[in-house]
Amino acid sequence: MKSLLLTIASLSVAGLFASANDELLRDAEKYRGVMTGNQGIQWRVDVENSGSQGAPKSAFMAVSQGNKIYAEVIEPESAKGRKYIASSDGDMWFWKPGLSRPVAVYRRQRLSGDAAIGDIASTSFVDGYNVVSASEGEVDGEAAVVYTLQATSIMDTYAKIKYWVTKDAHLGKKAEFYTRTGSLLRTSTMYYDNEVDGKPFLSKMEVVDSDRKVVLAYSEPKLGQYSPALFDKDSLSGVSSRPSKFPNRGGRKF
Repeated sequence: MKSLLLTIASLSVAGLFASANDELLRDAEKYRGVMTGNQGIQWRVDVENSGSQGAPKSAFMAVSQGNKIYAEVIEPESAKGRKYIASSDGDMWFWKPGLSRPVAVYRRQRLSGDAAIGDIASTSFVDGYNVVSASEGEVDGEAAVVYTLQATSIMDTYAKIKYWVTKDAHLGKKAEFYTRTGSLLRTSTMYYDNEVDGKPFLSKMEVVDSDRKVVLAYSEPKLGQYSPALFDKDSLSGVSSRPSKFPNRGGRKF
C-alpha cells in the first residue's frame, strides 16, 4: 500500500558549532524519537491523510533505536502484517506476507507520494547533514535557533533542511525540506504533548506539501532496549510478532 509505505519512510553534529549547540540539536532529535545507541522507544502511530494520495486512515506500531526504525502495519486489515525498516543513512526496506524476501525502497520513491511522509518520520536531521548556518528566530511564539542543514551525500533524500529548535526546551517545532535546486518540497510541524520520565516527547506531526496534509499522531510511548534482530532486513520475513512482543530489557532514562 503506497500510502503506508510513505508514512513509514521520521548523531553528532558534523559542522561549525560548539558543544552547547550540538547538545541542543541532539536533544531535539531525541525528543522527536530519533533514538541512538541501545536505548529505544516504541509507540503507536495513527495516520490521517486529507490529501489527494493514499489511504485516508492507517495505523502502525513502530520502534526507534540505533538510528533505525522498525514499523508494522496494524490497520487497515487489508494491509495488516506489512513491515518496514528505515535507517538514518537512507536505506529503507519493505516486506509483506507472500514475499519471499524484503524489497528495497529507493530514494526516488521516497521523494513523492506517501513514502515521503515516512521518510520525514525516520530522517535524522543531524546524521548525514552538516550545519552550515544557525540564526536567531522564533517558532510558535518561542525563541528558537534556526539551523540550515546541508546533506553530506547525494544519496540523502533532501538536499537541505531548515530546522527550528526552541532555545529553552530544545524541541524541534518546524522543519522545511528542499530539493537540490532549492525548491521547497514540504513542511513539517511537530507537537510534544507526550511525556516519558518527565521529558517531552513527540505527540503529533503535521506534514504539508502542495496538494495534501498528513497528520501523524503518536501515542503509548515506551522506552526500552529492543533486539537488534528487529532492525535486520533479513529478519523481516521471519518476525511474526509486533514490536510489543520483542524483548524490552528496561532502561527508563533518555
